[in-house]
Amino acid sequence: IYQKLEENGKHLLRAIATYLELPIDYFDKHVHNGNSILRGIHYFPIENPEALPDDAVRAGAHEDINLITLLIGASADGLEVLTRSNEWLPIKAHHTDIVVNVGDMLQRLTNNKLKSTTHRVVNPPVELMKTSRFSVPFFLHPRSDMDLTSLPSTIDAEHPKVYSDMTAGEYLDERLREIGLKK
Repeated sequence: IYQKLEENGKHLLRAIATYLELPIDYFDKHVHNGNSILRGIHYFPIENPEALPDDAVRAGAHEDINLITLLIGASADGLEVLTRSNEWLPIKAHHTDIVVNVGDMLQRLTNNKLKSTTHRVVNPPVELMKTSRFSVPFFLHPRSDMDLTSLPSTIDAEHPKVYSDMTAGEYLDERLREIGLKK
């Protein structure tokens, strides 16, 4: 599954490179032997739903650190993405669908031309709270030495450069420190 998702991710990055008017293989060397992660996530059953606050969620709003995330069919609904109009949109993915999220590294590289997808996982209806939810995201990370300096084509008078220059490894370390996973 890892190899198939990595292959699909490379195809998606080629489409993104084309959209950004870069050479089609721009990302290839950066993701070959990269730091991608296939992660199984188990959202445990909620045994005491009446004790939950009304605004409780299974995973709070966040963005992913990597270039893109590929999510293969979760075992239950719950994924929501924040739209440009600041509304939560439920994602109804079937088991054969792949949901793709833009990550922070791609946002940096494109100077916000492609925005990182803010998403969350909400609790199920009360009648389903005592069931587990499983999902399997594939976080497509580049190699640590990839330069995330914003592409010159994404910077102009209306879109000044937003981010400092750094590598993917430096950015990953910075973010892991921010969220308390690294000292």
